[in-house]
Amino acid sequence: MKRYILLLFVFVAFTSFAQQRILNGKVTDAVSGEALQGVNVSVKGTRQGTLTDADGKYALNLIKGETLVFSFVGFSAQEVKISTDNQYDISLQPSSEQLGEVQVVGSRNANRTKLDSPVPVDVIDLKPLLESAPQVSITQLLQYVSPSFHSVNGSNAGDAGSALNLSQLRGLGVDQVLVLVNGKRRHKSSNINWGGLGNGATGYDLNSIPTAAIQRVEILRDGAAAQYGSDAIAGVINIVLNKTTEQLTLSSTASTRRRGDGTTTRTNANYGFALGKTGGYLNATAEFATQAIALLPGNDDAGLYLGPIYGGGANTRNYDAIYTKEIDEEILKNRGIDRHFFDRRGGGSNKAKDALLFFNAAVPLRQNAEVYAFGGISHRNSQFTAVFRLPGWTERNNAFLYPDGFLPAMENIITDKSLAVGVKGKIQNWDVDISNVYGKNDFGNVITNSLNASLGLKTPRTFDAGSYNASQNTGSIDISRYFDRALKGINVAFGAQYRVETYQIVAGESASYSKADLRTVYGLDTTATGIVYNTNEGQIGLNGLSPGSQIHAGFRPENAVNVNRSVLAGYADLEANITTNWLVSGALRLESFSGLGNVTTYKIASKYKIADWLGIRGSHNTGFRAPDLAQYYYTETSTSFQQGRAIDQVTASNQSAATRALGIPTLTPEKSKGYTLGITSQPLKNVEFTADAYWVDVNNRVGNTGNFSATDVNLPLEVRSLFVQTGTTQAKFFYNSFSTRTKGLELTGSYRTPFRSGGLTFLLGANFVKNEVVSVNTPKGLEAYRYIIFNDGEKARVTSHIPGTKVNLQGSYKVGKLTYMVRGIYFGSVTTASALNATFPKPDYFFQKLNPIWVVDASVAYSFTKSIQAVIGVNNAFNELGDYSDPKLSALNNPSIVGLQNGSAGIQPFIRITARL
Repeated sequence: MKRYILLLFVFVAFTSFAQQRILNGKVTDAVSGEALQGVNVSVKGTRQGTLTDADGKYALNLIKGETLVFSFVGFSAQEVKISTDNQYDISLQPSSEQLGEVQVVGSRNANRTKLDSPVPVDVIDLKPLLESAPQVSITQLLQYVSPSFHSVNGSNAGDAGSALNLSQLRGLGVDQVLVLVNGKRRHKSSNINWGGLGNGATGYDLNSIPTAAIQRVEILRDGAAAQYGSDAIAGVINIVLNKTTEQLTLSSTASTRRRGDGTTTRTNANYGFALGKTGGYLNATAEFATQAIALLPGNDDAGLYLGPIYGGGANTRNYDAIYTKEIDEEILKNRGIDRHFFDRRGGGSNKAKDALLFFNAAVPLRQNAEVYAFGGISHRNSQFTAVFRLPGWTERNNAFLYPDGFLPAMENIITDKSLAVGVKGKIQNWDVDISNVYGKNDFGNVITNSLNASLGLKTPRTFDAGSYNASQNTGSIDISRYFDRALKGINVAFGAQYRVETYQIVAGESASYSKADLRTVYGLDTTATGIVYNTNEGQIGLNGLSPGSQIHAGFRPENAVNVNRSVLAGYADLEANITTNWLVSGALRLESFSGLGNVTTYKIASKYKIADWLGIRGSHNTGFRAPDLAQYYYTETSTSFQQGRAIDQVTASNQSAATRALGIPTLTPEKSKGYTLGITSQPLKNVEFTADAYWVDVNNRVGNTGNFSATDVNLPLEVRSLFVQTGTTQAKFFYNSFSTRTKGLELTGSYRTPFRSGGLTFLLGANFVKNEVVSVNTPKGLEAYRYIIFNDGEKARVTSHIPGTKVNLQGSYKVGKLTYMVRGIYFGSVTTASALNATFPKPDYFFQKLNPIWVVDASVAYSFTKSIQAVIGVNNAFNELGDYSDPKLSALNNPSIVGLQNGSAGIQPFIRITARL
């Protein structure tokens, strides 16, 4: 770290202060005449560039070049020849969709725009969203504007996974999308998720980047492993950081739910200033967010527990003639509480606090080059609470410690750090970019308000359950050049990358995992000569009380690992304009993983302009995803609830003796083939429309098996010993268990026009997707366990848990000091699969189809002055919650809202104040 900081200051010290030609001017909106802030002003074919300030003004030191390029999200890009004049005032024409902005992702051509891209790319400007949208986190902002992007609060997951909002593209896995920041590969979260969108997978914690630090988000909706490497099967999300200077932006947002619960706040400050007089900048952001305790959405009695509370066996049986409901009601009355005392909290809305710092900087050098750096640190405290441990639940509660039971909490302390440094410039007309990016994610687990029942009165109530972390360090060199005289223009790019990944699990304290009633069982045997001796027959639990800290047991010493792997890659990329109307591109990438061997991927794409208003495009790519180190080595013990009954489960490491003994092999890479075919159209001046069909086959996807039972006497000794050591009754394993086929259609459309002294914009987006499982891989010798290796629950998660139809409709109208926004998002039906039993060889499942829902947002913004703006509005204005769980699945509780489609907690009014100084 110190070396990188020293390197940065050395480069700054050599910044050129020589007298050079300065170009300046002002950029305005051609329709309204208003100044445009944040317009990208660059010299074509070079790395020289700057942004306009709050007054639309810019100043650019010209080293070399012949053409200025002005580009801004929502406006058509404009090129101006540089003459002898030094001042260039420009008016940009509005574009109905963000097609004119120069993009980074999907092409290594520095002048490629979304309009002429051979593959579908969304360019999403965050500024208008941060002004008018109810959502405040980046994942929720994208969920409500991008039809192919899917993310719900807490990812519908439990335990530590509830602290994250993972992201999906095109209905594929959370680990089958790649995230870049400023075009550089970002590190993943270290957490393996259970349940929900990312079951058995790691993903990206996009919310560790403050929203105020982001200028725009580019979403490449096409496989791109040949261009960017492992994980880019579904597509690539590129986060472009803010470069604004000479302006301080302050913003604060607050929202709450119908019953005053779940209040959220997010306050941020962004400030940038120039470094030198040659286009250098430093932009920094600080952000603080809070999330209060949330109740279960729905009616006031949703999820209310109806069964026995103080009687023995609570939560495992119903009332009977001996222990009646009247007995509990009298006890509750005497203790001054009611049944709501035992309520669960709202899922996907953990009590949390976030503090984030981020920066983005660059300093031009004398020889048409610049040194740059960006990165930040975030810290999140997130509290997950599970099912209330009732006072009469004798297996899991000690009434001497908790006479009214307890609600255990899992406190996740998450720290995320990243730093990128690099230098880029021209060498013999070749653009060269050399960089190094480091990122690390730490996940600590502290269990509070809990106990280890097997320890009796000696149990602690707070436990250090251990921690885990993952890091990634990527060194890259990227070289490209545009040949304008070859054909109609050819862009050549190539480069190399060396990446090191690490993963570590740190054991928790012994009380967090121990089973205190374990005793060694000894037997007697006789030698051939008649000598009697003792034999060790293993261990057995004596009292049957639940081991480890309730809600989540700690990591055992034998779970601790500290592993790493390296990846060496090289690529070549070519884009050729065969004619003025025909573009062809191709990419080839070779990667070598330590322990996995070599992988080669390729991609070809093309676009043909049939007419000025119509183009056709298509692509074919191969891809792969190397299993994450966490999927190889993670192991844990936790409690799941099946039909309302608590089940202690162990997830075994893929490298464990139990896994090998069972016959499950080590993990191998997932491989994919993808196809896209679409059109782009501008039938009228202010109308744009795109349609892209896609087909993606993914072979040997990594997932979790179903649950193997401790009652199965046919399981190997190593697996049965694992049950005894951990005090669990079910076990699951990581395995390349299935292959899928994904087919879909994406539509985008927009219309923007002046209307009654203002500007009117309509946006349309839609995604229609179908996922199906085409094959299941059953290990040799485990054919009888075919429906456990890949069960109906896991099949539903990858095929029907994501809405097959998602439609975004949005209209906005800006006139004078007022901006109005209204939008509706349609989330199609989904189907859940819940296990009814553990019948062998095929468990029974209950399937529930959830009806489609429409969620409507609305807001009104008013600018009191040029610097101060206030917004009031509402998310989910009509309080659309979706379906309740079927009574057959509710066991001893009232039905509750499933919330699988969008994770909505119902109507949420909000208010926002923004100041630009």
